Amino acid sequence: MTRPAMPVQQRHLELVDEIEQRFDVATWRGGDVDLWPLARMDLFLDMFRANGGDTAQPRPSAMERLAGGLATPLSNAWKSRRDLEHWRPWPRPADAILLGDGVSLDKLSGAWRDRHGEAVMAALERQGRTTFLMQPGGLDRLPWARPTFAANGIAVGGALAAALGRRLRLELPDHTAVLDALRDQGVQAPSLTLGRIHKRACTTAAAASQFQRVLRRVRPRLAFVVTYYAGLGPAFALACRREGVLCVDLQHCPHEGRHRAYHWRRLPEHGYSTLPAAFWTWTAEEAQHIAQWGDGRASRWHAALHGGHSQLAPYLDDWAVGTCAWDERFAAMSDVGFEREILVALQPIGGRRAVWETLARQIQAAPATWRWWIRRHPASSPFQDAEHHDLLAMQRPNVVVEAASEFPLPALLRRMSALVSLASGASAEAAAFGVPALFLDPGALGAFPGLVARGQAELIDVADVASRIASLPARSVRAAWRPPPPIGDTLKRLEEMAEPYRRRCQSAPLEGRRHG
Repeated sequence: MTRPAMPVQQRHLELVDEIEQRFDVATWRGGDVDLWPLARMDLFLDMFRANGGDTAQPRPSAMERLAGGLATPLSNAWKSRRDLEHWRPWPRPADAILLGDGVSLDKLSGAWRDRHGEAVMAALERQGRTTFLMQPGGLDRLPWARPTFAANGIAVGGALAAALGRRLRLELPDHTAVLDALRDQGVQAPSLTLGRIHKRACTTAAAASQFQRVLRRVRPRLAFVVTYYAGLGPAFALACRREGVLCVDLQHCPHEGRHRAYHWRRLPEHGYSTLPAAFWTWTAEEAQHIAQWGDGRASRWHAALHGGHSQLAPYLDDWAVGTCAWDERFAAMSDVGFEREILVALQPIGGRRAVWETLARQIQAAPATWRWWIRRHPASSPFQDAEHHDLLAMQRPNVVVEAASEFPLPALLRRMSALVSLASGASAEAAAFGVPALFLDPGALGAFPGLVARGQAELIDVADVASRIASLPARSVRAAWRPPPPIGDTLKRLEEMAEPYRRRCQSAPLEGRRHG
């Protein structure tokens, strides 16, 4: 019998573990840009695309990208013309700054807000602190819920500065040996060629310089970032390290010790300049895992603290006193009482259209007393939505499409009987509500072994979805809450860390430092 192929996520982790143990990749640098964190993430994308998982729209030509980049300031102004109240065309002083990832957003009461940063910013403001919010992307999701600075101008400015500026001198010991080792494993890594790495280093360094100008005007004591390893995240972390500002990653998905951005075997003595200085985790176990990176050698530069799930905080407070507007809206969705409520979490992963088509047929054949909530992934584009066309186009009294993405995830999970997905991180959040997760992709076993081992999730065949749901209790058994630390206490701890970190950066400047 042919063994199933190893999931990309698992194979990538095994490869980078081996590479970090065999080769001196921890010292890969271009100027003050630590390059191995960037190369590691790019390697995953190479492998993901080669496996057919990428469904992104083909990249525009170089001329189209140049024209679009030059037009960014005008485009931002034009798109913001109906949301001038929340348009921030330039930085202003604030006690804390936050860079979102542009996709982890919820549209609540007609306005978009940062899913993971909103509760943190609101808590800071309750303490009398001011905040400055930045979001990347093309401003396709307006209006904003609070004043927001468009960070896409930084991406464009950084790319232009990198193209016109000086070339960086790369330090890539064992680079050829790493590429040979990957080829021996049958892995093609175009992102790790010298030309691609050099371009990555230059654009990251230049974007970081752009962010430094912002930081010097905002003068924050704390900085927060969502999805630090994607988009502008590494450049923002580098800018904060250069300026001595404590940069805090807000956890946005479950780790279980298996997430590619939160799993490191080896780190340099002074940490990585392109990683945040602190990691706000959902659980104490995840904080402990980060504290053990590289046998704990870099804990002075990459600390971790258990702050709890920031998105859950405001809803827990509401439910504790028995009032929640989202519960009322859920109840008003229909006059019909449904026996079961099922959330389908879509993911923009290529090569799975047959799975989604089969699931659509399962929904059509399921009892009319079951209601299905089809929730788009926040990062999915209209181009990628073609993968789930049969589900998104369903028009049935017991199928909810648009409203499924307008509810906050906690407000939905609180009412669900089951969660169905390929391998969605929402499964960990579902477990907090006692909602069983049904995975349709074998890759979930490597990504969420803890959930499966605890019986909170399982892998099933898509053809068995309806029968498996029928065997589950109609309503989930609520798990006992482990109260998260008060958000105010977590912010106080971060404030206490900020000044020692600033002094540490001054005593160990990036330029000329040596790795251990």
